[in-house]
Amino acid sequence: MIRDISSEIVVSLKDRLRDVRHLIRASRQDRKPVPQDLPDILFGKAARAMDKALTAAETISISLVSQDPAAHSTTIEARGLDVYFPADASKGESLFRRDVYYLTKRLLNVLGSRNALIHESTFTSVHAAVIRRHGALLVGAKDGDLNGIAEACARLAMELQSQYQSAHLPLPGYGGQQPRLNTQYLCFSAIALAIGLATYADHEPDDERLVESALLALQARGDKFDQAIGASDKVKALSDLFAFLIPHLP
Repeated sequence: MIRDISSEIVVSLKDRLRDVRHLIRASRQDRKPVPQDLPDILFGKAARAMDKALTAAETISISLVSQDPAAHSTTIEARGLDVYFPADASKGESLFRRDVYYLTKRLLNVLGSRNALIHESTFTSVHAAVIRRHGALLVGAKDGDLNGIAEACARLAMELQSQYQSAHLPLPGYGGQQPRLNTQYLCFSAIALAIGLATYADHEPDDERLVESALLALQARGDKFDQAIGASDKVKALSDLFAFLIPHLP
């Protein structure tokens, strides 16, 4: 069966499709790539046609190889740490990777980075790194302790940002492909805070827009957020901010 293909191969195939689509969309923006980066067929009307074709190809690939194709057409929302990092950690990886990919795509679009390069494989690496480096902290956070949740989510935010930054260097000949550093911090802090909210509430988010609520809360306290990400100990500063915000948000 096609769906028996390993998830690692599936994620890699989808990421390569997204790479090509990203380059095509970049070629249609005001800043043109240098001629040798892409063949002429990828410009103008051909670029639009290729963009649509690759989007269709990605949709078809999801329907063929995904273990849960219907999940890709639903609205993705943040879930708790216990869902993403259960006792059997391998069971939470695919859900974490899928959810954080779509949440990142959604928030970067809201924040003005509409053609940001995003790979699902980055979030597989983040999931493994969090378990490896912060496993003990996750155990305490899943017990519902507010400060434990805040610190775990602050460390998650930093892990998301640093691995995204290192994995998504701008491609040669293109400008402005990577979101600004401040935008990255805001995006991943909002996702981590939303996961903290879901953990603290200890229930499924239902119709609550946790990520949007988290983003608005961080933007409303922009001075505090800027101080946190500018601090020498970013984790401690962000953890304190999260601990203050979590009890007051949905």
